[in-house]
Amino acid sequence: MINSSRLLFMVFIAFFFFNCELEKNYTKGSFGEDIAFLRMYIDDLVILEDGQSLVAVSPKYQGRVFTTSTNGYKGKSLGYFNKDLIASKRPQLSKIGGESRMWFGPEVGEFSIFFPPNTVQSGENMRISQALDTTLFKVTRITAKESISSSIMEIENAFGTTFKIDASRHITLNTKDQTEKALSISIPNTVNFVGFSASTEITSLDRQQWQKESGLLPIWDLGCMLPSENQWVIIPTNNTDLKSVTNYFTPQEGRVVIKNGIVFYKVDANYLNKMGIPKEYIKPVMGSYSPELNLLNIVTYTFENDSLYVNSDWESKNNYNGDVMNIFNGEINLELDRNWPFFEFESFSAAKELRYGEKLKHRQSIYHFEGKMEDLNHISTKVLGIDLSVLPQGH
Repeated sequence: MINSSRLLFMVFIAFFFFNCELEKNYTKGSFGEDIAFLRMYIDDLVILEDGQSLVAVSPKYQGRVFTTSTNGYKGKSLGYFNKDLIASKRPQLSKIGGESRMWFGPEVGEFSIFFPPNTVQSGENMRISQALDTTLFKVTRITAKESISSSIMEIENAFGTTFKIDASRHITLNTKDQTEKALSISIPNTVNFVGFSASTEITSLDRQQWQKESGLLPIWDLGCMLPSENQWVIIPTNNTDLKSVTNYFTPQEGRVVIKNGIVFYKVDANYLNKMGIPKEYIKPVMGSYSPELNLLNIVTYTFENDSLYVNSDWESKNNYNGDVMNIFNGEINLELDRNWPFFEFESFSAAKELRYGEKLKHRQSIYHFEGKMEDLNHISTKVLGIDLSVLPQGH
């Protein structure tokens, strides 16, 4: 626990350091520029750092990671967040984005947490839980490389079940040694990198045990990333004969290519679509490569092959046969009120019939590597099993 005098000292040091940083002229799209913006509206912003590896976290905003940099304040800001919404000062935490945010499921179905009971489940009737939209967390611990915060929350599903939970978010910056160990790689000196882990934990405060017949509450981690015209997500699976993936919202229109059990999915934020993979085919790793940004993303997540994963497929009637991971590709279409210029890495925990005091945990880790293709290719080949030169072309 941190005492008040230590917290005030840390805030003073951060304020002094940041004012020095503000004297520099940062380029558009840089981490420094984004932090200058966030400081105007987010009063508890914490910068976790290890050399040039930086992670911007708001403990109060539900342990949200806004953005990161592999190259200090002058480096590219690698996460997406909605600046217009933040500047409007409207308390819609669910819509402001960020590289990692806490979420819960399922999205649709008999036990959806996004529709009130006895409501037709259509886009216009969708509502974000007030708890997800407005709950501010309290700080438990802050150090140079971690942020822990938590709050009590109540969330109702479409069945009428209310879940009372103690929710906690633990954000940890991963050092070079930790990253190399976690991914079983060696990072070349010519590659800039940053990595963090977001661990979400919920504890049931309900006296009655949760039952799958009245709905369960799994953890869902979502991360908004920068798209680019020729960027492809890379998803290894355990089935070399895989022919298709789960499709959401719209026809996939050539956005999915599958080769020898590896799924490629185009993420340019020019077409609303989403794909997913169920537990039968999961390897708990995914990534993306952007030749425009000279950027390789790697994402890992906890996966124990449990029996229950909630279904958020709008076309399915099965409550517990859902995907473990998803990729969302956004678009900007003002006529349809869509302003989603990003793509998302998403992963689910299993759903559990928790008793009072029992916990559910989920961790998603995100690593960014910036450098020359040949250097990034060593990492991709080792972690994702794919040579970057064979990514799909011309789609």
